[in-house]
Formats: sequence, structure tokens, C-alpha cells
Amino acid sequence: MKTTFALAVVAASLLSAPALADRVCLERSQIYNWNALNDRTIIVEDMRHLKYKLSLMVSCQHLQFHQTLGFKTFDPSALACVSRGDSVISGTEIGPQTCPIKTIEAYTPEMEKADKEAAAAAKAAH
Repeated sequence: MKTTFALAVVAASLLSAPALADRVCLERSQIYNWNALNDRTIIVEDMRHLKYKLSLMVSCQHLQFHQTLGFKTFDPSALACVSRGDSVISGTEIGPQTCPIKTIEAYTPEMEKADKEAAAAAKAAH
């Protein structure tokens, strides 16, 4: 009986391991830099220089022109991972603007290359 239980625990942990490995964790306290691609998309870099793409639920006005951003997580811990439903806070002329996060994903070199090509194409079209 103990052997069967032990095997079940090992099997369950192996099945859940890919889900944990695929989980993206941008720790709020580890945010180093950011760049707004537009009013709904932000690329955030952490202290380890890993990049994350945050898509916002609503347009967050003039992100490209802000020097500082805040991040509010539901979990008050400094080690909390920024996740869906958390917020990006930017200052505006009339006060802070809260912009909920729709998705967060690892920002791969391929994604970065595609975004740069799209920006260059858009610039060339104007």
C-alpha cells in the first residue's frame, strides 16, 4: 500500500512539473527596466535580464512617455509574481491611471525580432 501511494505521488509530481516549469514569474521586487511598445503592451525586464511581455486589458495612455511605472499585485509579498489581473500604475496629468494586466508571457528573442520588424515596417509606411 505504501509503495502504491509513493508511486502515485511521484507520478503526480511528474505530471505537474511541466505546468510549473512553463509558469512565468516576474517578481515585482525584481523589476529592473521597462519599455512600452504601445498603450496596451509593455516589455518588462527583471534583474536577471529576462524579459516579459505584458498585455493590458485597456489602453493605458501615453505609456511611452512615462519615466516611472508602478506594479500592484494582489499578493502583498515583495516576492509575488506579477500575474493576470494585477495592475500597472502610471501617472497622468490628472492622477494615477490603473491598467489591469490581461496576459504576461516570456518575451523571447523571436518575439522581440518580430516586434522590431513590425515597428520598422510601420515606420516605413508613414
